[in-house]
Formats: sequence, structure tokens, C-alpha cells
Amino acid sequence: MVMGQLRRDWHQFRLLSKDAVRQLIDAAMLSRDSDPTQFVIWLLALVATPTAFFAARQVHTYTVLMRAPEELVQIVALQHRLFFVTYGMLAAALLAALIWEAVFPDGRDQEIVGVLPVRPHVFAASRLGAAVIVGTVFAAAVNLPAAVLYSMFSAGHPTFGWNILGLLAGHTMATMMGSLLVFFGLLIVRGLAAVLFGAGAGKWLGALLQIVTVVLLFEAFFFLPGILGTLATGVMRGDAAIAMFPPVWFAALHTWVVGHANQMLESAMFTGLMWFGAATLVIVPMYLVPARWLGRRALERRSRERAAATTFVVRTVSTVTHASPSVRAVFLFAVASVVRSQRHLIVLATYFGMAVAVSIISIFMIDDRGSIKLEQPASWMLTLPMLFLFFGVVGLRASCRIPTEVEANWPFRLARPSLSTCVNATVLLMVTLAVLPVAGLTVIMLAPRWPVSSTASVVALQMLSALMLIEALLLRWRKVPFACAQAPSPEVLKAWWPAYGFAMYWFGFGLADWQFAATSSNHALAWYAGTCLAVIVAVRLVRHRDFRRHQLEFDLAPSGSLDRLNLSEALN
Repeated sequence: MVMGQLRRDWHQFRLLSKDAVRQLIDAAMLSRDSDPTQFVIWLLALVATPTAFFAARQVHTYTVLMRAPEELVQIVALQHRLFFVTYGMLAAALLAALIWEAVFPDGRDQEIVGVLPVRPHVFAASRLGAAVIVGTVFAAAVNLPAAVLYSMFSAGHPTFGWNILGLLAGHTMATMMGSLLVFFGLLIVRGLAAVLFGAGAGKWLGALLQIVTVVLLFEAFFFLPGILGTLATGVMRGDAAIAMFPPVWFAALHTWVVGHANQMLESAMFTGLMWFGAATLVIVPMYLVPARWLGRRALERRSRERAAATTFVVRTVSTVTHASPSVRAVFLFAVASVVRSQRHLIVLATYFGMAVAVSIISIFMIDDRGSIKLEQPASWMLTLPMLFLFFGVVGLRASCRIPTEVEANWPFRLARPSLSTCVNATVLLMVTLAVLPVAGLTVIMLAPRWPVSSTASVVALQMLSALMLIEALLLRWRKVPFACAQAPSPEVLKAWWPAYGFAMYWFGFGLADWQFAATSSNHALAWYAGTCLAVIVAVRLVRHRDFRRHQLEFDLAPSGSLDRLNLSEALN
């Protein structure tokens, strides 16, 4: 009887794990409506490129160090190992944030599987097993290519004596264990949050984790080299305080495997192994023991779900803007989607983290030039809100393309809103959630330091700039926000990121300088406002012409299908 139950549990675990892997990938790719295989491949290649490129560059480094003292070679090698381990940890944190909400079965999963003869701990184990598989494959894709390249290039130095296998084994163990420690640790935090605080707190913790991870990934390429140099020098000096940093634990493991570890590195290595073992042991009962109770609570929460308390905001904005009833309905649906959806919250957190990271880098660059003077107006004060406006608007556009639930768009299919209604509702959403908050913070930041007239002019120009950006981004918009199927496209990763980088620089820095000039020149002010208005009017005219030839897009177009030109209204 017991063996039969165990065999049944194992069979169910394997079946559920396969489906759970797909759900986690869908959660990470933010798409449930298409096969994300190609996008996954390109994303893994993108994430693995920095470490592989860094490893390839070291062939020159070890050639130059061929006659250098052994101590200097050891310091350089330790810096490299710290970089690989740190980057792997940050990449694992990014993955944990992306699959944060999908690790635990939600109310819909419980409704489907709860009526089947599947024990709760088997269901929870399948989701945990899928998370471990996804995390391990991701860590291998990020770390193994760089491990092969770096081991081959560094083994030629006399200090390492062509010990390719030892270098490869040490690099692989150190980076994989470091990445999985962070991944397991964050999954444990996710379990604690679910048990202690509920799903709502877990959702906001996931968003906070995403912001922190994105900021650290961006800043790593600018500030990490100096930090790693300090850490490596402190390790070689035997500074015990340095051993408290987790990357040192696994860089020490790499050094120990190669055979060059000192006493402090050995102590740090054992600390890392102890934490890795503890995380591996704790994560299993963390997910299996409360499985039945968490499943029951997910069902109870789903039964108590009501519309979010967003009607007040929607009514206020709609009244002020005199929005039509159709625009108000789409706007309400969009605001509720943003407030209640974990997937869209993660997307917005990603773009907010980018804005914070770029702002920090900009502040340090300005500080190096000695241009930061808070007591007098300067153009850099306008750069920060313009950056947040750019990333806020672009992030909201990306969120609007991702559906909450494709099946929930049936009211829009029955009574299709016009394209102009969808565009106006999307514009209203971006103005409400991105433009107005940034404008308010700009007033708070500038009012104590700038004249009232200059502050009012700058805020008005920023809002006009944001409207121009919104209109440009929605030029080809043919969707109900959050209600249309969307396939992740690798073309965005391959082709569009330089265009977005140029647009960000021009919008955040170029327009900020022009705005600052407009505060002291009526001629510059008139040109700025006239240019923005001209672009807005031109985009509106082009869009109005396209409305006659296109209709709303709810579903993905099959590859190789024929498109309707809609040249005649009689064919609709």
C-alpha cells in the first residue's frame, strides 16, 4: 500500500513538474499565449554575454602578466573570480524576481488540481522541483561558457601550470554554488513571506527585489571593478572582515580547488559551504510542510477577490479630463490590471530599477565634474525627472502589451471599442501613473531652489515632452491595454535596444538642457513648446489616417497568414 502510494506520488510529481517548468518559463517571459523558446534562447545568450566576453578578454591580461610576480597574478585572478561569482549571484536574483509569484500555486491552480487525487505536498514539491530545474539550467547557461573560456586562457600562465581541469572544476563549482545559494535563499524568503504575511506582501517584496536586482546589475559594470580590487587586496592581506561578503566565500572555493588558498580563504570557503548546505536543507520543508494550509488560503483569497479600490482615482481623472464613458471603462480596466497583477508590477519594477540605475550613474558622472551645486539651478536637476518620465512611459507601454488574462477580454470582443478609445485610454493611463507623479515630485524638488515662474515653465515643458513621447510610442497602437495576446519577440533584444538607448539619452539629457535654456529665454521656450505640439499633432494626424485601415488586434497572427487590408467597410 505504501509503495503503491509512493509510486503514484512520484508519477504525479513528474507530470506536474513538467507543466510547472512551462508555467515558470511563462512567468519569467511574461507570456502565456505563445511558445517562448526562441525568446528564452536569446535572453539566455544576452545574460551570458557579459561573463563570456569578460572571460575572452583575459587572454590578453594573462599574456601581459606572464613575467609578473606570483602575488600580483593571484590578486588579479581573485578579482576575476569575484566578478564571475558576483555576476552569477545577481543573475540568479533577477531570475528569482521574475518567477517570484509563480513559485507557489495560486488560487486558479488550486481550483484545477485541488479536485484531483493529488496530495498537497506533491503539488508543492512539483512546483519547487520545477523552480530548481529552471534555476539550475539558468545558472549553467550564465556561468559555464565563461568557465570554459576563462579556464583555457588562464591555464597558460606559469602560476597555474596548465591545470585546465582544476581551473574549470573550481570555476564551475564556485559560480554554480554561488548562484544557487542566492536563488535558494530568495525562494526561502518567498516561502517565509507567504507563510507570515500572505500573498499581498509577497507581491510587493517581489517588486522590491526586482528593483534592487536591476539597479545592482546596472551598477555592477560601472563600480564593481574598483570594489573587487579592494576586496581582492583585503583578502591577500588577510583582512577577516572581507570574509563576510558572500562572493568571497565562493571565490575562495575556486582558489582552494586550484590550490592557492590561504587560511582566511579556507575559513571563508567553509562558511560558504555551510550556508549553501543550510539553504538546500531548509528550502524543502519550507515549501512542503505548509502546502495544505497555503493551498486552502489561496482558495479562500480567490473567493474573496473583489475589484480593487481604484474607482475613486478613475472617477477623479475622468471627471477632470472629461473622458467619454467608453474611454472611462477601458481606463478603469487598465488601472485595475496594473494594481492587481503581479506580472505587470514586475515589469514596472524593472523599468523603475533602470531609471534609478541610470540616475545614479548620471549623478556620479556629474559629481566627478564638480557640477553638483544644490544651491543654484542647473540642467542636471531636470535630467533626473526626465529619465523617470522616459522609463515610466516605456514601462507602462510594455505592461499594456502583456495581457492579464486573455480570456477576460470577452466584453471587449462583444462590444469592441474604437481604436481612438483604446489610444485615449492608454494615454490617460500613462499620464495618471507616470506623468503626474513625476511632475509632482519635480515641483517638490525645484520649488525651494527655483523661482516660481521657472518651476512652472519646467514642469509644463516636462509634461508636454511626456505627451510627445506617449504619442510617438502609441503611433501604431491597436490594442486594448492588458487585454490582447502578446508573443515575446527576440527582435526587441537583437535590434531595438540601441534605438531605445539613443531615445533615452536624447529625451533624458538633450531635452533637459533645452528645458534649462528655456527657463531664461522666451525664444527657446517658444521653440520647445512649438516643436512638441507639432510632433503631437503630426502623430495624431497619421494615426487618424491609419484608423480607417486597421482594427483592434486581440489575437496573435499565425505565421504565414494573410492580413486583411480593410479597404472597404463593407468587408468588416
